[in-house]
Amino acid sequence: MAGTGIRLSDGSTNIIPVGDNVENAWQLHGRLVRRSLERGYYQGWDLHPAQLPSRFAATYAFYREGLPAAAVRLRNYVEHTEGGVMDEPATARALAAFVLRGVQCGAVGAEEVQALAGVGIPQLTALAHPRLATSTTSAKDLLHG
Repeated sequence: MAGTGIRLSDGSTNIIPVGDNVENAWQLHGRLVRRSLERGYYQGWDLHPAQLPSRFAATYAFYREGLPAAAVRLRNYVEHTEGGVMDEPATARALAAFVLRGVQCGAVGAEEVQALAGVGIPQLTALAHPRLATSTTSAKDLLHG
């Protein structure tokens, strides 16, 4: 994987969803994809095109299920809301990256992010990837400007 830009990738299962084994193979593959996502493996590959439905379903479910809690914490961070959880910049970056990946894979809509987290995609991107902010526009400017 050297030189490809992929830092880490999950593997696949050799149990292929074909013939009489489709449902069981999809369930196994979906569990493996979900486990990889929960452990921070956001890149993945599959052996067979018939594994794509279970990858898509597991990926969408992961981001859909995690969105409400991540969005609330992100909104609280951006709005400086006092509460029982005090997130710092590194955690806000991870929360923003999670939400942004959900948008990028199609599981989450931009309007939904705006409504739940109170930030648009440019602000979300600036939070998730502060180094991408231009020299004239900082992440802080995008969030508060």
